[in-house]
Amino acid sequence: MRNVFVSYAHRLDQDAVDEFRKKFGNDKMVFSDRSLENMDIGNLSSDTIKNNYIRPKIRNSSVTIVLIGEETGGRWWVDWEIYYSLINTKNNGRNGLLGIRIPYKKHFVPKRLEKNLNMGLIIDMPKTAKELEQAIELAYQKRTNIPDLSDPLRSRNSYI
Repeated sequence: MRNVFVSYAHRLDQDAVDEFRKKFGNDKMVFSDRSLENMDIGNLSSDTIKNNYIRPKIRNSSVTIVLIGEETGGRWWVDWEIYYSLINTKNNGRNGLLGIRIPYKKHFVPKRLEKNLNMGLIIDMPKTAKELEQAIELAYQKRTNIPDLSDPLRSRNSYI
C-alpha cells in the first residue's frame, strides 16, 4: 500500500474527491492518503500553507494522484503540487504521477501533468481497487524518470 497525495480543484471537485476517498481510501487498503483532508486553512497565507501543510504531506507520499475535472488544469495550486511532487531534493524524493479523470465531468488536464507522462499515467476513474492499485504501482515505478520542469509555475488560475 503506497502513500499518496491527492491533488484537485477544491471549488468544483470536492464531491468527486469525497467519493474517491470513500471508495478507495485508507480503510479500503488501496492507498494511505497523505493529503489535506477537512482542514480549515483558507485564512492562512500561501507560503504558510505550502511550507507547513502541503510540502510535508507531499514529502510523506510516493505518488501524487491528480483528480482531473473541469478546472483542474487551470488551478495554480494543482500546478504547484505537481511541480513539488516532481522535484528531487535531499528532503523530497520524486513522486510518480497518476491522473484520474472524474467520470461525470469535463476534463482540463494540467499542462505539467501532460508534459510529464513519463513520470506516470492518466486513466479513467478505476472501477475496482485492484485497477487503482496497479495504476498507483505503475506511477510509483515511473517516479525515477527525469521530469520536465521547464514551464514556469502558474501565478494565477485560468479557466477553459
